[in-house]
Amino acid sequence: MSNATTALLLRDPATAEEYAGSALASLAGREEADVPVAVSGPASIDRARARLMRGEIEGAEEALAPVFQVAPMWCGSGMLERLTVARLELTRPEFRGASAALALADRIEEFSALSPVRRLGAPSPLALDD
Repeated sequence: MSNATTALLLRDPATAEEYAGSALASLAGREEADVPVAVSGPASIDRARARLMRGEIEGAEEALAPVFQVAPMWCGSGMLERLTVARLELTRPEFRGASAALALADRIEEFSALSPVRRLGAPSPLALDD
């Protein structure tokens, strides 16, 4: 999972998706209750970011589907930070005006707003300051 994050920092989406996929594959076959959200969530978000870097909004949405199924109480700051960066990927010029990009951005914001971190009053990094 850390290798995927490093590849994203280097703007190498193919390598990032490969490493994120490997992290998720290592969890395959486990009972749902035995899959650590601290690994599956960030790896899924990294996979989505890699796809967004390639302009694949629908692929990113597919990668985020399991993240959006996580109970809000389990969405910690690490996942929120990754989601924020994924949301920022959706502001790139090539996504401007794309309804799928806007819908995914809204879904990320709505999901993030339910987390305990935000509900306890932490400022939203998604908000724009005046």
